[in-house]
Amino acid sequence: MNFKTKPFEHQLEVWRESRDLESFALLWEMGTGKSKITIDTAAWLYHKGKIDALLIVAPNGVHRNWTDTEVPKHMPDDIPVYSHCHTSARSKSKKAVVAREEQLAFDGLAVLTMGYESFITDSGKQVSWQFLKNRRVLFVLDESTRIKSPSAKRTKSILKAGKYAPYRRILTGTPVANGPFDLFSQFRFMDKDYWRQHGFGNFTSFKAYFGVFRKGFNAGSGREFQQLLEYRNEDELGKMVAKHSSRVTKDVLVGLPPKLYSVQSFDLTPKMRKVYNSFKSDSLEEILETVLETGVDMPPSLAIVLLLRLQQITCGYLPDPSQELVSLEDKNPRLALLAEICGDVSHQTIIWARFTKDIDLICDLLGKDAVRYDGKTGDDDRALAIKRFQDGDVKYFVGNPAAAGEGLTLTAAQTVIYYNNSFKLTERQQSEDRAHRHGQEHPVNYIDLVCNDTIDEKIIEALRAKMNVANKITGDRLRDWLEL
Repeated sequence: MNFKTKPFEHQLEVWRESRDLESFALLWEMGTGKSKITIDTAAWLYHKGKIDALLIVAPNGVHRNWTDTEVPKHMPDDIPVYSHCHTSARSKSKKAVVAREEQLAFDGLAVLTMGYESFITDSGKQVSWQFLKNRRVLFVLDESTRIKSPSAKRTKSILKAGKYAPYRRILTGTPVANGPFDLFSQFRFMDKDYWRQHGFGNFTSFKAYFGVFRKGFNAGSGREFQQLLEYRNEDELGKMVAKHSSRVTKDVLVGLPPKLYSVQSFDLTPKMRKVYNSFKSDSLEEILETVLETGVDMPPSLAIVLLLRLQQITCGYLPDPSQELVSLEDKNPRLALLAEICGDVSHQTIIWARFTKDIDLICDLLGKDAVRYDGKTGDDDRALAIKRFQDGDVKYFVGNPAAAGEGLTLTAAQTVIYYNNSFKLTERQQSEDRAHRHGQEHPVNYIDLVCNDTIDEKIIEALRAKMNVANKITGDRLRDWLEL
């Protein structure tokens, strides 16, 4: 086969091994080229007469990157392609209806992409089912950890649809983002009998074998629940999935520049410190009362809310009784530090922030020098934001890792600033890799803004140790986190 872009050695080796398999998992870290090998596989299967369509489900925004960038870049020129990016909001427009009809009748390789959320809408289901039933499809889940719980609506819908595709692939650099249980649905998508062949008839038996549980009691609901204590038999699980997958890390990319980490800190104003300490003291008291009265740990969901509120205080605001965010000070010390850093950095910069309020403040600060990419940004504006940043038209890319942390190439940046961090390790890892991937020619500087003597320090400590914050804040460990 004539490749449009020359593969790296690791890409060529795995492509040759997996190109004819009905199902396979590319568990490759961000930036190692799993999009290219997927397109090369589709081209191979098309030339062999085994498929005439490629269906890609990806995080919202990333799905468009496939049609706009990845497919044009890597698909061989001798293959006729009709690409369509499905958007639920526009599914009934005349243009979208005509595009779908033309695509179903197209004599060549039809490429349909859509977001995970769109897939479970009525229009998304209809479009995907028509596609699967009328074409011979290679079905790809990009960032496949988006299907986790087997009981979730999204997971059920995707697993059901996967049965109709003769070829299937899952792509992710973080297959066990929250633990080994994440693997169950992903590999079941590849083969509905995958785990049954290994002796696990359902998710319950799978969890029982790979986890150790104890009974807990939720005082709020009055219900018992199974509390996970630890994982077990992980080596055995690794061997089970290794037979049908490939794991590649960035170590294979010789010449990729280094990541450089630093922290810039600031202090709370006296007023903000008073609010912070008061909230922390009240939270500790609540935790102790809960443990003493019920004899069980505080539910993790409540613990997360407590930490989130403390983090919001360090960002300069808190919700009032009506849930409207109210500023604690006229001058925000975190925002002031960001302004200083931006004044010192001469090259293009990515700024990540987890809260919409923060992105509003940052964009107001930077004005026309910045583009925005978060839940408020429409699909067309998202694509334009990436292009303007990569082309050098603007200096700053301001985004939410939950929205922009996956699948995007932002190698124009040499500096990445974390205004604050979410509690999810995967969001941190994936957002880091937007700038640090193939095509990056410079070392990338990662700067964390940290509020002294606050929860910020614990969050950074956990993320740098490659730990999910949520996995560290149950029971006594939550009290340890609050007692700074």
